[in-house]
Amino acid sequence: MAHIDTSPIVRASVWIPVTDPALHAIDEASRVARHCGGGPVIKPHLTLLMGIETTLESANEKLRKLAIRLQPFTVQLGRVDWRHEYFRCLFVTAEPSEALTEAHRLAHEIFEMNPPDPFEPHVSLIYGDIDERLKRDIAAELGGAVHTSFTARAIQLVQASADRPIPAWNVLSERPFGPEQPPQSRPS
Repeated sequence: MAHIDTSPIVRASVWIPVTDPALHAIDEASRVARHCGGGPVIKPHLTLLMGIETTLESANEKLRKLAIRLQPFTVQLGRVDWRHEYFRCLFVTAEPSEALTEAHRLAHEIFEMNPPDPFEPHVSLIYGDIDERLKRDIAAELGGAVHTSFTARAIQLVQASADRPIPAWNVLSERPFGPEQPPQSRPS
């Protein structure tokens, strides 16, 4: 008899969580940006894939397969930029390194969401709809850049979608990069 997946349907994204030392710098830049431009608190992350709509069991299995294929790599952050888009209102660009670009490609392949969307790797500082001049002023306040880096070591499946309030976004699961480790036996 075939296994029937009865787990709930999730609308989710795959994120790389920002870690120290960049986490501190991004948190501080985001605090300054929110003070000037408002917006909700954002958990610092770099999105590899969004728009997933599948069962939780299937999404977790695909996340596991993706994590196994990735090895830790450095993400270099730099220039502050902005778009006329709510979720890219003001952000810090990430260098599209070979490892990061490959992680993006693999995420789309494993989650069967091809072709990959255009990839502009970034870490958002604020979400919102603010005018161009204020974005420029905030970027200037931040010195035009947040030069820092972090080591990407894990990916997260996050229940995050445009129809869900940002404070309700939550991490459903997280997987470290590399081969799965067997369970550790406990001494008696």
